[in-house]
Amino acid sequence: MKLIAKLAWRNVWRNKRRTIITLGSIGFGLAALLFQQSLIKTLQNQIVEKSTRTYTAHIQIQAKKTTDTKVPDFRIANPIPVYEAVKKIPEITGWSPRIIFTGLVSSPQTSKGSLVVGVDPATEKSLTIIDSYLIEGKYLSTADDRQVMMGVKLAKELDLRLGEKLVIMVQGSDGSLSAEAFRLCGIYKTDSPVYDGQIVYVPLSATQRLLVCGQEVSIVGAKVRSEDEIDSVRDKLALALKDEEVSVLTWRESAHEIVSIQQFQNAVLLIVLIIIFSIVALGIFNTLLMSLFERIREFGLMMALGAKPAHVAGLIIVESAILGALGIAVGIVGGSALIFYFGKNGIALPISDAMGYWMPFDKVLYLKFVWKEHLLSCLAALLTSIVAALFPALHASRLKPANALRHY
Repeated sequence: MKLIAKLAWRNVWRNKRRTIITLGSIGFGLAALLFQQSLIKTLQNQIVEKSTRTYTAHIQIQAKKTTDTKVPDFRIANPIPVYEAVKKIPEITGWSPRIIFTGLVSSPQTSKGSLVVGVDPATEKSLTIIDSYLIEGKYLSTADDRQVMMGVKLAKELDLRLGEKLVIMVQGSDGSLSAEAFRLCGIYKTDSPVYDGQIVYVPLSATQRLLVCGQEVSIVGAKVRSEDEIDSVRDKLALALKDEEVSVLTWRESAHEIVSIQQFQNAVLLIVLIIIFSIVALGIFNTLLMSLFERIREFGLMMALGAKPAHVAGLIIVESAILGALGIAVGIVGGSALIFYFGKNGIALPISDAMGYWMPFDKVLYLKFVWKEHLLSCLAALLTSIVAALFPALHASRLKPANALRHY
């Protein structure tokens, strides 16, 4: 085996120009694949992070009859057992109840229909990052539930400034028309037209008073310590709340559009992977096939001197494996350089404008390594290199020494 490896290494570099071209094609293709993997996975992680830390949460507990997970049409009548169940699970690092409904927000100048989100100021910060987008004023206070927080676009449309009054009007649970006056305490800017122009944050107690619904809440959102634990925590909560009229959903079940985006991106990545591996296989196949026809007499001489067909086939396969390994090394260096550069300097994507329409989304993406996917791609590239050598190896092993020695 040691002799075969030594011969294979020498044969690989017998035609340096051809080898370098082959290594370049393998390395370029793999580097492009690693970059694409990093780009798509980083983008997916940011979409999930922004969604779960601004609205959906990792896990969402809602009334079992609810059909709209974004604006629940039913509320949890008795949320106390839910609070107790959530508190008992150590993997949950943050949780908060919410009431979500549509209402009419009026200023002295004009009115606009908006999405009103009632939150508990004491617990909401452990779940969401809306407070990080504040540009004026302060976050909601636990001491005064007649304060509201809204986006810069909505404040401008209503012609409201900090400290000024507004009225929120909604139909209560008893059918009555309920209205209450508030003061604007904070203005945030996420660069998302939906968030900045449609959502108003109000203390939970005030929204319960407006809706005349007692202690009812629309959802209880929970943040899990690690994404790998989301499904297990969901199962624990579902078991603990099996006697309650509630459903326990992960973000994948409550945010179907994000799952659809991920599936589309993964399909694109798979197509890119197939194309790149096809290029790798064809490059190695072409190199080995040309080398085979140039060395037919050499293989005939080896067999005449006692080399077995398996030794000849093994030699070609080892040569292919060496080509693949060297190409992978080139690809890892090139791909890592790209990921490191854009991880430090960031990359501006046009998709940020589209994604930012309906959720807060950073305009610059900082790439990260996804080692599991990178390693699998490298192993797949090596396997592709070996598979590409099977036909040339089989053809060489079937050569007849007498015929091969007469070949010119």
